[in-house]
Amino acid sequence: MATSSAFVIWSTSCAHPDTDMTEKIEVDLDEIRQITSWLAASGIRCAEIGRPGLTVRLNVDVGRHHDDEDDASSGIPVTPSATAAEANAGIVPRSSVRAVSVTASTVGVFLASHPARAKPLVAPGSRVEPGDTIGLLQIAHLCLPVAAPLGGVVTQPLVAHGATVGYGTPLFEISPAA
Repeated sequence: MATSSAFVIWSTSCAHPDTDMTEKIEVDLDEIRQITSWLAASGIRCAEIGRPGLTVRLNVDVGRHHDDEDDASSGIPVTPSATAAEANAGIVPRSSVRAVSVTASTVGVFLASHPARAKPLVAPGSRVEPGDTIGLLQIAHLCLPVAAPLGGVVTQPLVAHGATVGYGTPLFEISPAA
């Protein structure tokens, strides 16, 4: 029978300033390890998990992922040729390194153009430099830029303007500059 390691958090309730209410909250370390493994494998750097009386914020340094388990056992698809720098930049190498896929860093609505403009930020065949804004991810009224992680030519958009995307959704393919 496997034993599960856990740690205890003593939480002080702030419900009323005149009362000193504390409660014991037990957190399963194996669950935390599994969640941080998933976060690191997917390139997500921060997650906040909560339930009544407890909120845990996990910040993962994706460049320093330490895990005793094989990444394949976590259920997260891992591209063997992806380097840590590529994973941090949201780049997933394609089979021949001719084109890389630029992925969404967060959940949102993909916008090929700014909401106040009709012209797309880039079109197939557009030459881009590292850091150029090639799309936007809209979250409520906030628009986050999707930056080109490398110089090259945009070969094709992979999602339509207005499509809802999730973490890691491929948005564009870029052929690296020769």
